[in-house]
Amino acid sequence: MLLALVMTSACASKIPANQWTRIAASHYPGMTDIHQEVNVIEGIYQGQKISGYIDQNDQWVELSRRPVKAVDAAEAGQIADVLTTGIGLSKGLSETNPLGVGMLPLKFALNYYAENQGVRECGQIKTFLSATGWGAAAANIITISAGAFTGGSAAAGLLVGTLAWNQFPGTDGCTVWLGQPVETSTL
Repeated sequence: MLLALVMTSACASKIPANQWTRIAASHYPGMTDIHQEVNVIEGIYQGQKISGYIDQNDQWVELSRRPVKAVDAAEAGQIADVLTTGIGLSKGLSETNPLGVGMLPLKFALNYYAENQGVRECGQIKTFLSATGWGAAAANIITISAGAFTGGSAAAGLLVGTLAWNQFPGTDGCTVWLGQPVETSTL
């Protein structure tokens, strides 16, 4: 990250901003979802998220390449919660959340909202969604096994939610690119 910041400051005055994405796109025809900060650029190309910068010779330098995940840990946790809730309802158990199915649009809306925020905010919301989704799914599994909500359900939900909070903190699904001001200002 430090290398990218040094390179961005070295190149910032050489290349006009409207040309950075053009140079990156010339190396990756069809690159989509392009984000830029100074001359550090990230985009999606053939199912991979590619980050790089423009050097002093106006050449593209790739910094990283990783596959785009179809579903991240937060989304998977929320899906697991919905599926286990559905199984519980089909077995005659009742939903204890007062919002019931009203939670579905809220889950999608919160995930969408998170993915359109800065890295820090998105990561915090995604971590919360992961913990609550996986914790609720674990509580649902114990409840289904016992036939009713028990202390074991609550304990399993808290334990798995805490594990998810610590194991899946994250920015998967977030727009993460080097040089984002919210990240550099906290160093």
